[in-house]
Amino acid sequence: MRTTLAVIISLFGAATVGILALNWQPLDSLGVAIALALLCVDQGRMALVDLSNIRQVTLKDKSVRQFHRVTLMTIALEVVGFYLAWIQLGLGTALVLVSQLFFNTLAKIQLYPSSLEPIQPFGWQERSSVILANTVALGLIVVWQLGQFRPIAAALLFTMVIVYLVVKYLPSRSTSTCERCRW
Repeated sequence: MRTTLAVIISLFGAATVGILALNWQPLDSLGVAIALALLCVDQGRMALVDLSNIRQVTLKDKSVRQFHRVTLMTIALEVVGFYLAWIQLGLGTALVLVSQLFFNTLAKIQLYPSSLEPIQPFGWQERSSVILANTVALGLIVVWQLGQFRPIAAALLFTMVIVYLVVKYLPSRSTSTCERCRW
């Protein structure tokens, strides 16, 4: 697990620094870059959480094996997207958002290794709001990449990421289904 931790921190950490270092101008690019950098930190954390949970739950279960494959493919797509954003911010961001749609569409379970039922179904109804948010964010970055309404699209995308992180990480009285979802 230490090796995985080091690799994930290195990959996602370097991507975050590169995104911020290479996308300062114009201001709308900075807004997208900050949003993507925040998302990069969160997704690096989620990669660690998901891989740790998979390791703690048996891979003998077919749904866990599928979740494992989906998680690995998502991490690979994310990393490529985050590094592509160094060169082409809009395209890299779009790839990261496609990876989120991929994960949230195909990950049909959630893992809670320390609970009595460590493998819990995660149906369409529970995932629909996250999939909708992924789709709206992807639409915004496509509009931004096409050069249409760039300041508005960047501001909305930045706001969406901030709202997502606040909902996900601020303590609430009830357990949120977003706690384990990917953006």
